[in-house]
Amino acid sequence: MELAVISMKNHVENQEISRKIRDYHKKKGQPLAIRFSEELTHILLEAPCLYIPDPSMLNKDISISGTVRVYADHAEIYPQKTGSTIHLFLDSELIDELEQIRARVKNKTQDEVISELLMRGLRSYHSERKDSR
Repeated sequence: MELAVISMKNHVENQEISRKIRDYHKKKGQPLAIRFSEELTHILLEAPCLYIPDPSMLNKDISISGTVRVYADHAEIYPQKTGSTIHLFLDSELIDELEQIRARVKNKTQDEVISELLMRGLRSYHSERKDSR
């Protein structure tokens, strides 16, 4: 299971923040693991979803590993999604087509490619609907 992680320096102010986060998790009935680095210099908070009672607690001294969602009264930190590797066995015709696609999108970002595919799909959908009328 992937975990969201907060790391902060171990000093009195951050210990108080850790206690508030711990108490908020207890109130919500959510799991939370609190541990310290080997040198006791950092406090580490780990959970499947970290709930922060006040978004202002997330100052620049706190290192966050995950995706932060801020709401009016609290913040939530979710684990970062990691990609997974799959192995495919493809025929030669499909490999040729994939190489042609790769050559066309070589200088584009992933966002640009997805956006272009979406727009082409929408145009194709609209043209098919017009033809069927």
